[in-house]
Amino acid sequence: MSKKTLLVLAASIYQVPVIEAAKRLGYRVVTVDNVPANPGHALADASYNVSTRRRDDMLGIAQKEAISGIIAACTDVALPTAAYVAKKLGLSGPPVKSADIVCDKIAFRRWLNDQNLAAPQALAVHEGLRLPEGLFGEHPWILKPDRSSGSKGIFIIASEEEYNDRLPETLSFSPTSRGILEQFIPGYQITCEGVIAHGRIKAALILDRQTALPPYVVTVGHHVPSRLPEDVQREFILALEDIWSRLEITDSPFDCDAIVTEEAFYIIELSPRLGGNSIATLLKEATGFDIVEYAVRLACGEAIHEYEFNNAKVRAILLLGVHEVGGLRYDEKELESLRRETWVKYLQIDKAVGDPVLPFIDGRYRVGEALILGLTRDDLDARAMELRERLNLRGT
Repeated sequence: MSKKTLLVLAASIYQVPVIEAAKRLGYRVVTVDNVPANPGHALADASYNVSTRRRDDMLGIAQKEAISGIIAACTDVALPTAAYVAKKLGLSGPPVKSADIVCDKIAFRRWLNDQNLAAPQALAVHEGLRLPEGLFGEHPWILKPDRSSGSKGIFIIASEEEYNDRLPETLSFSPTSRGILEQFIPGYQITCEGVIAHGRIKAALILDRQTALPPYVVTVGHHVPSRLPEDVQREFILALEDIWSRLEITDSPFDCDAIVTEEAFYIIELSPRLGGNSIATLLKEATGFDIVEYAVRLACGEAIHEYEFNNAKVRAILLLGVHEVGGLRYDEKELESLRRETWVKYLQIDKAVGDPVLPFIDGRYRVGEALILGLTRDDLDARAMELRERLNLRGT
């Protein structure tokens, strides 16, 4: 019998675990990505250098390769394409309409408003738009491309001057040259990763999301278990289940970034896919559940009946970067010393000493990651700070 073939849209470092899991499960893997040097291509059985936004091109590749499943993991850019191909070929995937809504920040904010759900005040923007007078002053705003990933082109701003300075870069990451300007919501930042099956959230883990200092918002780590009270976590998961129901998404892994305030839950990003930033690695280490294998099997139409998450162990994933342009430097002795620490599960650096690096302002510019353990959340947070200080990553 010939192997089932899984089409993986994108082939960056964050798709590598999906490719490895699929091959471990016995599937043939085809990757598509417009960056030939991305590491996933080297692991695949076949690869194509094509933009994952090109839906009909993806459909042609899928038909040529006689795929059994398609997956867009860790990226919103490719998710609507995966949904489109899945519908055309009768494969597992989210509804196309829902994928288009959640992967377009302007459309998603409008949908939240139409559903009478909490959402930040927002304004669609483009080059030449005249902003309303008096917009700035009371609170900061966040400027984002309408469709992008990895925090590219996202900035916290507080004046029209900053808006004008940042807008060209923001729009450069949008395929439609559109963006969104939305009210900055102060509150507790979380990510929720989990599984929805038969229309119900069967398992979910809330992670405390760590981000770069303003004006940037790139994720620099996730810590578990969350410090949110358990009753608040339960309430949030019920609210999230209601949103999935409204979007008619019934069977999928999911990823969600949200801000919790005393008044409301603000869903900032929501997607029926695996989360990026090595969340799946953290989830498996913390709960024992391999959400990557689950997602691969689901994409290829396998029946799945187990969704068990164990109680979360105290763990964190740290994404590492530098604050300045230059050649990469770090304390090499401390790197080896840290790797011997009992609380460091692994510590990897993606680049060699001296390699050119740019400030870690979006997901493209990470230079490594670490998975660490703690006895308590306070201990974990202290260890995270210790690792960063001892390693002393920098560009010089």
